[in-house]
Amino acid sequence: MSASWARTVRVLERAEKDGRNFLLEPEVYEVLKNAGIATPRHIFVPAGKAPVRAELRALGTPEVVIKVVSPLVIHKSDVGGVAVVRAEPDAVRKACAAMFRTVVARSRASERKAVRGSIRGFLVVEKVAFDDVGFGSEILFGLRRSQDFESVLTVGSGGLDVEYMSARLKEGRAVAIASAHLLDDAEAEALLEPLAFFGKLAAEFRGRKALVAPKVLADTLLRFRDLAAAFSAVSVETPFVLEEAEVNPFVVRRGRLVPLDGVCRFSRNKAEPSARPVEAVGRLLKPGTIGIVGVSEKMNIGHVILNNILKGGFPAEKVTVVKPGLEAIEGCRCVPSIEAMPETVDMFVLTLGADQCFDAMKDLVDHGKARSVILIAGGMGEKAGGASIEDRIRGLLAEGRAGGRVTPVVNGGNCLGIVSKPGRYDTLFIPDYKLPRPTRAGSASAMISQSGAFMICRMSKMPSIESVYSVSLGNQIDLTASDYLAYLKDDPAVRTFSVYMEGFKPGDGLAFARAIREITASGRTVLVYKAGRSPEGRSATSSHTASVAGDYGVFRALCEQAGAIVAESLFEFESFMKGLAWLEGRPVRGRRVGLVSNAGFECVMMADNLKDGAGLDLAAFAPGTLARILESLRPLGIDKLLDIHNPLDVTPVADDAAFMESARAFVEDPGVDCAVISNVPLTKALQTLSPGPGHAEDLARPGGFAARTIEIFRATDKPVVVNIDSGPLYDPLAAFLEKAGIPVFRRADEALRFLRAYVDRKLR
Repeated sequence: MSASWARTVRVLERAEKDGRNFLLEPEVYEVLKNAGIATPRHIFVPAGKAPVRAELRALGTPEVVIKVVSPLVIHKSDVGGVAVVRAEPDAVRKACAAMFRTVVARSRASERKAVRGSIRGFLVVEKVAFDDVGFGSEILFGLRRSQDFESVLTVGSGGLDVEYMSARLKEGRAVAIASAHLLDDAEAEALLEPLAFFGKLAAEFRGRKALVAPKVLADTLLRFRDLAAAFSAVSVETPFVLEEAEVNPFVVRRGRLVPLDGVCRFSRNKAEPSARPVEAVGRLLKPGTIGIVGVSEKMNIGHVILNNILKGGFPAEKVTVVKPGLEAIEGCRCVPSIEAMPETVDMFVLTLGADQCFDAMKDLVDHGKARSVILIAGGMGEKAGGASIEDRIRGLLAEGRAGGRVTPVVNGGNCLGIVSKPGRYDTLFIPDYKLPRPTRAGSASAMISQSGAFMICRMSKMPSIESVYSVSLGNQIDLTASDYLAYLKDDPAVRTFSVYMEGFKPGDGLAFARAIREITASGRTVLVYKAGRSPEGRSATSSHTASVAGDYGVFRALCEQAGAIVAESLFEFESFMKGLAWLEGRPVRGRRVGLVSNAGFECVMMADNLKDGAGLDLAAFAPGTLARILESLRPLGIDKLLDIHNPLDVTPVADDAAFMESARAFVEDPGVDCAVISNVPLTKALQTLSPGPGHAEDLARPGGFAARTIEIFRATDKPVVVNIDSGPLYDPLAAFLEKAGIPVFRRADEALRFLRAYVDRKLR
């Protein structure tokens, strides 16, 4: 432990001995100094005492700020606990005496005696003359402990109106959020640049030079990071956890940041290290042997799962069914009990009712019969008395692992099961006639979902992107989302991860974000959607930090910081699942996009959606490309009706050849990095309908729009997406293209939003 952190530990120990879980302002200043953050000049005057002239002169200002110091007075201004007076001993003495009386008088009648006895004295601080430029002059720096992500940093516009501004400024401009455990030195300045105060203070503003260097701001943020990490629940060096610490505001004086007020809460609530043997996930996803209990001779849930396991390709001779009274079922051998199983299986599927699960798990652990378990049963943590079953199973697992026995990792409970293409099994309890399963993966993706129903609905809607692994987590009684990400990050069969989350086990959000960072650092992609978005916590806090950085805001910011794409809606999640599955592996060389449509409004719509934060730039076509486009349009005379530019409107007159040869020309242009082909398919000039009465069209006809689109997509490695803006009559066209592995969107803005995110994430 460094000397500075040792001094901070002593500050916290003194406060703890005083019966407090928070620091008084003089103590906050001491903690800041230990972290390398400069504080204003100040002295502490005990109650009933007076400062001497030399002490006040050392503060260096003609006026001083006086603040009451009391563990019972948090919001000092509300009760008259702040005053500005001349830096003279007599003036300070009188102000302190008057403040004592005022603070007591303004307290609730029932609390006055306690408040009177709690006043330790007064903090006398230099009156800081700072660079006041109006809005943006004050900055908030804070940290707090998140139940999911451990120590989280917050920085943004400060002052009394911080919550008001955060609610009204464009998202990402008022407050930035980062993990103290993930933030690199090189990322600090980039995190600060978008914030509203940055342009007023750290950049030239209307001819005025910057008041503070970006490096000074970044350095302060990094010092807060180091403080947060040193006193986090996962730190092994210190006994204390900083639950919350904040300076609001910092101001700028002569190019330096000066804190004017601070709060801090702490605890000894240390995190317990995880003991899950995550390497056993390999046995779960690629088992050599499987056991199952709960199979009836009739078609119950267990029997459906057994049938699905066998239909997935798993050999019957490698499956053992715990079923007394039978020798075999569905070609699989039966044994009368778990204890009678002849070997330790790699994976065991437990399909009994909740009230029978503990006894079955105990048999598995006592006799060492399974290396992994899929626990299907619900009700263990969802109704009165149910939680105790989960707790007993957790205790059983912990005891087995501590004793060095063969103890399984557990997926579930309350899960729908797992589908593993490499493992050749399907443990979903959905009959195949309700959810037909492709025999092979259709994409290099993995889907991890806390909700089994959510997972199978996506599988039903998007069978063409059948994942390599589809994992229903359930209640995460043992294995968590982060465990699967940590294991699969090295699996070469997976290039994209689609994750649906509702909540984390305490601290697992940090492991989740760390796993995302490792995956995205390897060039692969993680898409996340968070449901169960809690309202922002505005109570149980003495600062603004929690109120301006709500739980979902922290989730989104930290996942994005780790490199994930965070979908804001279910529609966006599904669209991105398709787009990522089919574009993954295509290199992104830049932001220059080519846009083509056969409708003017589509071109306008796409151009309007090029920019939103990090965006796309319209590519400039090379002269040879312009000539090719004109040549494509000439047979129909369209070349005489329009100027060739980007976005390109080929008009509804363009037939399949004119439209798609123009698109081919700009996709092949060396100055185009990516492209959107947007088709309004209602025009008579295009083959966009399935064969039917009243017309002679056939969307699958060689040389038609669909066939030419597939040719172009397969002939290039550039990211290309298609938009079909139309109703259900054109669903077969979209399905035909999707079956060929082409990302199809049904609105131009959604196509651009996806392509923006895809390009930006790959370039970053």
